[in-house]
Amino acid sequence: MNYSEIFTTFLIDLQSYFRQRVSYPGASYQQLIAIIIIPNDGIEMNQLAFKIGIKNSTLTRLVDGLKHKKWIKKKQQLDDKRITKVFLSPRGIEVQRNLIKQIEKLGGEVEKNVGGSISQEIIENLSMLHWGVLKSKRKKFV
Repeated sequence: MNYSEIFTTFLIDLQSYFRQRVSYPGASYQQLIAIIIIPNDGIEMNQLAFKIGIKNSTLTRLVDGLKHKKWIKKKQQLDDKRITKVFLSPRGIEVQRNLIKQIEKLGGEVEKNVGGSISQEIIENLSMLHWGVLKSKRKKFV
């Protein structure tokens, strides 16, 4: 199996597994991804769009939906009004914690299926693969 084959099958299966097992009432898949990504100290809108892999205009609609749910807050930078940061609201923090618990449960299930003796090796190899993907992704957008 080559990289393109494993990427395709792994992406489809992982996304399907995630969509079936990680949810929050009234939230779309993209909203869940955004909530998971937003750190405690916030994130600039363009960085969030890059991480999710969507255009800024699409992110604006996504963020507006999250703001409507009162899961996030938007703040313009004082020194540069063109930059807007997104922060989790107290309700958003609660949603994020709920999602992380669900993801940790998934991780535990997968680890149980794989077996503890080889799990660390798999984690290291997946981390290297992840680094390679990020490196390729950044090259395209730089």
